Amino acid sequence: MLTQEGKREKILTAYLNLLVHQGIRAATLDAVGSACQLSKAGVLHHFSSMGALRQAIFVELQAQAAADANKMLEDLPNAANYYLVSSLSRDSLLERLIEAVNRLAQTGDEAALELLRTCRTGWYEALLLALGDAALAKLVLFAGDGINHNALLSLDETNETFLGSSTANDLLGLVERLRETAGPRA
Repeated sequence: MLTQEGKREKILTAYLNLLVHQGIRAATLDAVGSACQLSKAGVLHHFSSMGALRQAIFVELQAQAAADANKMLEDLPNAANYYLVSSLSRDSLLERLIEAVNRLAQTGDEAALELLRTCRTGWYEALLLALGDAALAKLVLFAGDGINHNALLSLDETNETFLGSSTANDLLGLVERLRETAGPRA
């Protein structure tokens, strides 16, 4: 759930959906207004500019990513499992926010890139605490990103044979075997 409420939430959701489903060029003030049944002036009443909308998306991602990393920190023994399993989701608010900010970053938006790096650092630090090994923490982080990317290729789950619910468990088993043989190193 977004931290915004009322019309601001409706506007921000419309902007988020446009970014994710149609891309940055389609996410105009007119399109946002149309998607949430407001005029351009109505959108500008709640968000003073496209920059303000962009900034609100950044605030939402920062909040969602911090909450996600905190979940991992609150249950360190299951942090790696949580990260891998949650990577299977393509429709969560967090994943949609990441995708939207990624689209903004692809245009060279340095603030978007820096925010994505900050999010990555939060997840990495939680995984490092959970696993006690920098290489394993990065391996889980990269595996989760790969799972998430491949989940996009697997939208029709009924016929999916490559990626499934057992994928995260299989990878976690491999991480545990590597952890046992490598011993701790940070």
